[in-house]
Amino acid sequence: MVKNFWRAETGIFLGLWVLFMLAGQSRLFGDPGTFRQLGYGQYILSSGHLIYTDPFSFTYAGKPWIDYGWLFDLSMAFFHKIGGFDSVLLITATILACLYTWVALRLIRRGIHWLVSILIIALSMAASSYHFHPRPHLATIVLLGWTFSRLCDFETGRISMRRLYWLIPLFVLWTNMHGGMVGGVATIGLAVMGWTIAKLAGKDTPILNYRQIVPLIGVTILCGLTAFVNPYGVELPRVWFSLLGSPVLPRLIVEHAPLYSRPLDIVSLTVLLFGFFYLVALAGTLPKWPRVTWLIPLIWLYLAFTRIRHGPLFAITAVIALGDMFPHIRWVSWLTRHGSELLRIQPSKRITGKKRLNCRPALIPAILVLITAMLQIAAIPVPVIGHGWVKVDPKRFPIELLPELKQYEHEHPKGTPIFNDMLFGGFLIYYTPGLRVFIDDRCELYGDKGLLAYEHTIKQDPSQIDRWAQQYGFDIALVQNNSSFDRYLESSNAWIRTHRTASASLYRKKPI
Repeated sequence: MVKNFWRAETGIFLGLWVLFMLAGQSRLFGDPGTFRQLGYGQYILSSGHLIYTDPFSFTYAGKPWIDYGWLFDLSMAFFHKIGGFDSVLLITATILACLYTWVALRLIRRGIHWLVSILIIALSMAASSYHFHPRPHLATIVLLGWTFSRLCDFETGRISMRRLYWLIPLFVLWTNMHGGMVGGVATIGLAVMGWTIAKLAGKDTPILNYRQIVPLIGVTILCGLTAFVNPYGVELPRVWFSLLGSPVLPRLIVEHAPLYSRPLDIVSLTVLLFGFFYLVALAGTLPKWPRVTWLIPLIWLYLAFTRIRHGPLFAITAVIALGDMFPHIRWVSWLTRHGSELLRIQPSKRITGKKRLNCRPALIPAILVLITAMLQIAAIPVPVIGHGWVKVDPKRFPIELLPELKQYEHEHPKGTPIFNDMLFGGFLIYYTPGLRVFIDDRCELYGDKGLLAYEHTIKQDPSQIDRWAQQYGFDIALVQNNSSFDRYLESSNAWIRTHRTASASLYRKKPI
């Protein structure tokens, strides 16, 4: 009886879910973009309409701007309205646990031992964890993984071409969540191009005859055209490509920086380690002609070197490709011949007859998630699964300054400007929506020119803050500790520091 409700995937999901709930208490909310994305969603939810002009800053107030991840932001704001940060953590942890449980199950079904499967999953997660935040990029990790798995399954004959047509509605959803759908279209295009070349070269390919190339190209084009199926029309893809083409972002924004320009930290090491493992596995399949889908993660690995934000996209494609590569790796076969039972490929279980969907193994996880949601909605404080579990890290964000910031917001008209460092823009958008920020990390709004001007001020002319104060009329500033603005304001006779926390200092302009 118990076996009907407990399988390997049940245990894997529960283990991953608890891990994400524990580790995510503050780490999942360590990115400043998380706050601004929630702020956008809350604005859409409360106003009842999408955003077309900037309602958050005083420097670009009223300028054309769109929330290109509007559907994801709105979804997260909905969960936030139900149970605050705890519900946002719950849905994020559940999504991630489902994703990696599904990937682990794919590996196990390919005949890979469950311990080896978990090790590969752990490497993949480690190479992606720095982007495990409730932000639209999370949708791209999940949807690219699903898209790539369909391509792998088609190449191996596990699904028919007709099943690829379901990618089209998936891309409509993806378009309205994140611009990473461009990478999804490119991945499909690369697969189709590779299969076509293999067919022309007389190699093994899922294309049985040349007539099949036409519908494959059609699927690629239709998935690409979904970029225009959104409430913003052509403006949405225009914003995507402006960000992709910016030469300034890799210089100023950490997540857009090249991997090779970073110090050798934990992020770089995990990506490099998993990249090395994938390359060793791929080399082990030679001299056999590799499948096209085995090679596609190479492109994402290269892109990770150009922008670190692509690291999780390499990791999710590589871990799925490894499931199909593993039985063909020569060094794995050599180790099994010399007594390694752990690496021995188990025979795949073939299911005859009509396959029935068995939801029983998902019952225990579903009950746990439901109980957690009920505790959060009822505001019952229980560790890990109850209300009040999420704690924003005060070493990263100035939580202790919120009483003074909220009081200032309450005492001043809506739209009052506040100067801030870029790191705290999203923090202020979320916590003090009645104030207007100086800058945040909406790079598409401020543009290369605005970002370069901000960089110049930080590095060479922090006294510019006085001229901005005169121009825009702000009398309060929230700045990072030990930044150039902090040092200038501390030495200025025109400003006084009212509070200093582990992460930030708050200054008020002295009355004349």
